[in-house]
Order: sequence, then structure tokens, then C-alpha cells
Amino acid sequence: MTTLYGRACPAVPLAEALERAGFTEATALLCSPQDFRVARFSRGRCHTHTGAPAPLDTVFEARVFDDHRELRWLTFAGQDTQCVLLSEEPAALPTEFGSPLPELHALQTLPAHYLLWGTPAPKPIRTPDGAWTTLRTPRIGSLHVPAPPPPDGQRLRLAAREYVCVEPRHGNAHVAEERLLRIEPAEPPDSAAAAGTVREREHDV
Repeated sequence: MTTLYGRACPAVPLAEALERAGFTEATALLCSPQDFRVARFSRGRCHTHTGAPAPLDTVFEARVFDDHRELRWLTFAGQDTQCVLLSEEPAALPTEFGSPLPELHALQTLPAHYLLWGTPAPKPIRTPDGAWTTLRTPRIGSLHVPAPPPPDGQRLRLAAREYVCVEPRHGNAHVAEERLLRIEPAEPPDSAAAAGTVREREHDV
């Protein structure tokens, strides 16, 4: 059994929520009315592939994560901000972040992967905090992600972990929660997958 812990933060700006969470290095998915942006959180700030600060004032939803924690931040016009920090390690959740959430006891965890749109450019973008990859597709354009280019012929994917719980009244198993982990190279299809055997759930995003 795996336990997922969480803390809820009162309504605060995204920059303050990131400061409270205490990330050292993390990946940030930032949604604003104008665009969708992937940023890297490092040295106490969110920045883009150019090294410029990622604009946070227009973001209405953010998911910031590393292998151990995920921060979710959501706000609506005229409504309070919703902000939680999740981890399997209680010590990874700063007590100053906010109030504890009810523990989630998962009977099982499952890997989940979201295949990223676009063909990776072979040449990385080098920054002081690490390499970036440019993903290109005619349908969407270009997207810069904070991860090194994968090996030739492979794509990048977003790795996550699903938490399977059992509904106490009827005993039905269901995915009660999901936590994002990292951006990584997608494994090439193997013979079992080519034959139609599904080994893991994978989606295009």
C-alpha cells in the first residue's frame, strides 16, 4: 500500500506558492489565456529556454513537479486560489506551506505516460541550468521543454504515477489520484506493443 500526503495552501500568488513549496529543481506547466508554456524552476525562479523569467502574473493554472512532489495551483477571476502540494514523503511537505490534507491510501500505483506532440530537434538549447529540447509539429508549432533531446528516432513523454484506491461501499477499484513526475525519452515500441499488447497507458498531449 502506498500513501499519498498533501497540504493545502491558502489563497496566495503563484510566485509565493512556489517559494513556500521549497522546490530546488522542478518542471512547470503554465497555462495562461494567451498560451501554454513549459518552464524550469531553478534557483528560486521560473524561467524559459531563453533564460528570461517566465511570466506568472497571467497564469491561471500551474502544475510544478519533480520526482518527489507536485504543486497544483489554480485560480479563477473573482474566486479564491486553490493550491495543494502532494508527495509520498511527509517530510517533503513543508509545514509552513499550509494545512494537512486527508491521507490517500492507494492499494496499487501504476505508471502512466503522456506522449508529447512534436518531433525533437537534435540540437539542444544550452542554459546554465541544463539543456532544453525544441519540439516541432506543423499542427501546433514549436514548444520548448526543459529536457535533453532523446536518442535519435525517439520522442519525449511526460511520466506520471496513478494511485489506485478501492471504493469502500462497493469495492470497485479506481484511479483516485495522479502525480506528475518528469519529462523523459519515450521508449521505442517493442514487439509486444506492436502485436497489440498494451503494457502501459500512453496518450498524446
